[in-house]
Amino acid sequence: MAPHRRLTGERDILIWLHVEDATAAQLISDLTELGPLGAVALVVLAALLLLRRWADAAFFVAGAGVVWAVNPLLKELVGRSRPDVWPLPPDVSEYSFPSGHAANTAALVGALVLILHRRLPAVLLGAAVLLVVGWSQLALGRHYPTDVLAGWLWALAWVGVLRNVTKGGPG
Repeated sequence: MAPHRRLTGERDILIWLHVEDATAAQLISDLTELGPLGAVALVVLAALLLLRRWADAAFFVAGAGVVWAVNPLLKELVGRSRPDVWPLPPDVSEYSFPSGHAANTAALVGALVLILHRRLPAVLLGAAVLLVVGWSQLALGRHYPTDVLAGWLWALAWVGVLRNVTKGGPG
């Protein structure tokens, strides 16, 4: 595939956000891998099923599940290489766009916020979680800012479309 251009300044942003002691950024990255997010999703799903909120459970699974399944395909389709600012761990996938951490977290948070009827504390907490996850990926040099932004936008767009298709979404 042809190399993808980055926006002017994206590399500078990565350098500015880089931290020498990446312990916190790495912990956040580890906690937002698909395995831990899947565990959170199972707890949410179990709670919804115990409360007999069948429509909310189906919405939650479709909201998060489609993003989690499709994001790796989008990375392959786009084929954008990861930043080369710092050495990357060998277990990181080859492509960066859109960010899986950003998309997967946004899908889970977005679906959950809609299930909670967009209550302000849930919205604020969700936004904070997304910002921290995005920061972690940038501070570690694993994604360009546009990778993170694209992950958020596509996941939240999917959850929003799903909400509209299901006649107002969860409830």
